[in-house]
Parts: sequence; structure tokens; C-alpha cells
Amino acid sequence: MSVSVSQPPNKRSSALYIAAIITVLVLVVAGIELTRRLKTPADAPTKVPGGAQPFPRELRDAGGELLALQREPQRIVSQTLGTDEILLAICPQERIIALSYLAEDGNYSNVVEQARRIPNRPTQGPEQILQFKPDLIFVASYSRSETIDLLKTSKAPVFRFANFNSIEDIKSNIRTVGYATGTDSAAEILIRQMDEDLAALRARIPKRESPVRVMSYDRLGYVAGANTIFDDVARAAGAVNVSAEQGIKGFTKINSEKIIEWNPDFLIAGANRGKEKLAQSRLLEDAAVASSKAGRAGRIIVIDNRHFLTVSQYVVRFVEDMANGLYENRK
Repeated sequence: MSVSVSQPPNKRSSALYIAAIITVLVLVVAGIELTRRLKTPADAPTKVPGGAQPFPRELRDAGGELLALQREPQRIVSQTLGTDEILLAICPQERIIALSYLAEDGNYSNVVEQARRIPNRPTQGPEQILQFKPDLIFVASYSRSETIDLLKTSKAPVFRFANFNSIEDIKSNIRTVGYATGTDSAAEILIRQMDEDLAALRARIPKRESPVRVMSYDRLGYVAGANTIFDDVARAAGAVNVSAEQGIKGFTKINSEKIIEWNPDFLIAGANRGKEKLAQSRLLEDAAVASSKAGRAGRIIVIDNRHFLTVSQYVVRFVEDMANGLYENRK
């Protein structure tokens, strides 16, 4: 299980924890923004026809651009970890010619071993991507803009995703990948498995008069409010997201004293495998965190970043990790 729950601290360290580089990487991996971005009509989730449709197929991406696919793609390039993970679950590997550089990073990727079986695994820029002569390229709103611009200038078949704020968004993205690649049936099987796993998790959650109150928090002071995947995962785990309860939308930086004021039962953060205790101790360096109800009781849950940051079907593992931490380890 990839969850760690802290114990109350014996000592408080005064060392500063500088995590700007880590935060930048977190944003790239998760595809999230620290301030809420107002959605435009072009950012509406892609709608795909129900049932199997013959090629040619057309679909409009998150940028509002129409992609026409004359035949089932056979040379697919993924430039996001989310689509790496989805593709490797539903598409024959011989049709995947390149993946993002994060696919083999064991700190974030859930598909390291599968990714290593792809011949041209990580790609280094648009020039290398185009050398593969792809007939479909998946990018995201958090992909480097210059890469997307160069690919589009070359008339490459690019499809951009931009919605990652809920479990339903992830299901929609899986369905879209399935439609674009002609693997509709496999996509629906994967979604059904997600639904079954989530139903089984909900059945395990103990009945309570009032739900557990949780709050995401990182050492730089950012919290996840409404319209975030954290908020949706908290609900799926039977909990209330305190930041959303307080009217926060998207990702916002707060004063840590708010933790004492808002009084969550648990604080939840992410960390790389093997770094859970370090993440806990660094959070507890903040006097407000240490003196909060959650800090005093040792109720700081640190979740494996492979699940905490995922925007693929592995979000189910995020729900499972949170539920395990909230209910199995509660004192």
C-alpha cells in the first residue's frame, strides 16, 4: 500500500524546505494549475459518438481544433504521462511508437515496465517526434507550447487534452483515446473496471454520522479546492474537502494558520516512494501544521506520487490510498 501516516513529532526542526523545483515538476506531471483557469467553450470535454464507428473519424480537441483521422492510427506518439498510461492499457503496443519522457520515471509512472518495451520510448522535442512519421500525437494543455506549435506548423496530427479535474474527466479522456485509436471496446472495458473498483471501495467505507474532513497541503502552502481531482477523489473516498468547503476553487496558496482555523481531521500530501517520512517531517516543521488537530494527532497522510498526481485510470489507486489512510489507520 502506498500510504504513510505520520506520528506526532518529538522535535521541530527549523530547517527551511525549498521545494520550488519539485513543485514545477508536480505541475508538469499532474497537468494542473495553481490558480483556477476559467474554462472556455474550447476547453469543454471532447464528446465522442457512442458505439463503434468506422473510420474516417473526426473529433475536436480541447483547443477547439478538428482532427480528421482517415484510418485507424498505426504510429501513435504520446507526449503526456496520462495518455502513456491509458494507451498502454487499451492499445496494442506495436501501434505505439513513442512515449513521454516520464513513462519510465518510477517516481511518477505506473507503467514503467510496459514503457520499457516500447522501442522509441522517450522523445526529445518535436524534431525527433516528426522523424517517427506519426499518424496521431497526444499532447496536453500542460505540454510545452513551443512543442505543440512546431508540431502543428508541420501539419502533424495533434490532439490536445485539457480536462483533468474529476474522475469523470479521466473517463472521458479514456473514451476519447479509445475513439481516436479505434480501441473503443478496450476503453469501455477499462472504464467499467474503474467503476467496479470504485464501487467496491465505497462499499468498504464505514458509515458515519459526519464525514471525515480532509485537506491537501504542500510545504509551499498550496491547497486544492473545488474543481480539482483532489476534491473529486476526496468525495469518492467518503470525505469532505475542507478547502472546497471554505470556498476555494482550483489551487490556491494559503497562510498555514488557516489549517488551525479550518481544523481538518487529516492533512494529505504526495511524495515520491521512500520519501514519505521526510515529507511528513518537513510539513511538521511549520508550527501551524504541528499544532493543528491533524498534526498533533499524527494524521498526516502521504500518498505515493504515482497515484497522487495521476490523471489516468490509476486515479482509482489514489481513492484507495486515501480511503486506507483515513479509515484503516485512524486513531
